Amino acid sequence: MPSCQDLLESHADLASRLQHHLEAVVMGDLDAARSTFLRFAALLFAHSGSEDEVLIPVFQQAELESNGCSVAILQKEHAKLRRLVTAEQERVFKDDATLDAPTRIHWVESMHMLKEVLEHHDMRERAAFNPVLDQALGAEKASALAAKAHAVEVRLEADWLAQHSA
Repeated sequence: MPSCQDLLESHADLASRLQHHLEAVVMGDLDAARSTFLRFAALLFAHSGSEDEVLIPVFQQAELESNGCSVAILQKEHAKLRRLVTAEQERVFKDDATLDAPTRIHWVESMHMLKEVLEHHDMRERAAFNPVLDQALGAEKASALAAKAHAVEVRLEADWLAQHSA
């Protein structure tokens, strides 16, 4: 029976996809850097969108917010992650992009803030969002919510990739 905690597997997948992107950048492989970035961005937008659409309303309605994990904080982090990804996407897909040594250094350094925000967001959700939902809802309701959130994430990722891969 899935739980809201299980949804955090997407965070590990995000970290892995970002690592693959950075490896492609370091190797100077522009095509691989672009394709790995697309996969990373698609999952980030889908995962955060799924949380916004499915989990956060339940979290708010059940009055589960705390000083360290409020709807406002979660939404602010999602917005910041999306802004950082969009800025990076513009850089990666610039028509005249090349991966000479100075560009590789710049791209790796520019990802530092994104990695940091992603790590802090992961810690917040692991500590005070997903487990709180599981505990408050009970196994059956949490499982249904997790299944719904996962389905939305899968749909949003496919939609995002279809829009941005053309």
